Amino acid sequence: MQIIPKSNLHRYIKHYLFIDNADHKTRQIRIFADGNTGVVFCIGGCKLYKNGEKLPDVFLYGQLQDFTTVETSGCLQLIIAVFKPYGLNGMFGIPAWEINNKTIDLELMLVPAVRNINYILFCKQSKHQMAEQLNMFFTHILMARKHELSDVVLAANDFMLSRKGIFTAKELTEYTGYGQRNIERLFKNKVGISPKKLGGIIKLHYFLGEIRHSNHHNTLTPLVYDAGYYDQAHLIRECRKITGFTPSAYHLKHFKLAVNVVDLLVENIQS
Repeated sequence: MQIIPKSNLHRYIKHYLFIDNADHKTRQIRIFADGNTGVVFCIGGCKLYKNGEKLPDVFLYGQLQDFTTVETSGCLQLIIAVFKPYGLNGMFGIPAWEINNKTIDLELMLVPAVRNINYILFCKQSKHQMAEQLNMFFTHILMARKHELSDVVLAANDFMLSRKGIFTAKELTEYTGYGQRNIERLFKNKVGISPKKLGGIIKLHYFLGEIRHSNHHNTLTPLVYDAGYYDQAHLIRECRKITGFTPSAYHLKHFKLAVNVVDLLVENIQS
C-alpha cells in the first residue's frame, strides 16, 4: 500500500510504502535500485539482517549500486518513506554520493525523535494514522534542517521521467541550459549517481512496468524496442546487472512486495 505525503513534503518524498505479512517466517528479500533513496522503519518485532548483521530499526539508505539481499525475522512490518532521487540530500543535507550503497542509523542523527516515532507508529491502528505521524515527523525535520533543492536537478529529473529514461547527454544539456560537467557535479552531490545511470534505471523500470501489464506472452520483443533497448541481449544484460533477474524471471515472479522488493522464498526462481 502506498500513501502520498502532505504537499509540503511531496517535493522530497514520493510516497510512504507499507509492507507487511502476518506470518513469522524467516524470508530472504531481494532489493534492487529504483533510482530513489529513503528511510526504513522496522515496526514492532520486525528485524532485518544483511550479511548476518542486524540493520538498525530506523535507517536511511542511499542509492543502490548493486542488487542486495536481506533476511527478515519476526512479523514482517516495514514502512519505507521513499524519497525522490534528490530528496534525502534536500532534507538532511548529506552529500548523496557519500551514502551510495550504505545505510545510516537514523538514531545517531535524531535519537529521541526517532525512538518516539517508531513507538508511535507501532501503536497506531491504521496506515493512514501512521502516515499522518510520518508527515509530522518529516515536517519537523524539514523545518529544522531544510536545504535548498536544485532547480536544475529537479528539471533534469522531470525531463528524464518524461522521456522514460531515453535521452542523450546533448538533449539533457539543451533542456536544462547547463553544461554536462555542471550537471554531472550536481547529480553527484544531490542524487549520488550520474544522469546516465539514473536514466538507465528509469528506462528499466518503465520496461518492468510494461511487462506487468503486457499481453505479449510469447515474446517481449516489441516492448524491448519500445523501451529503448537495442535488442533482447542488451535488455537481459541491463536487467541482470540491476535486478539480478532476467526479464522473464522477474515477470514470472508472482510475489513482489514492491516493484523493486522481491520475496525470494515464495518460489524458486531461476535467474
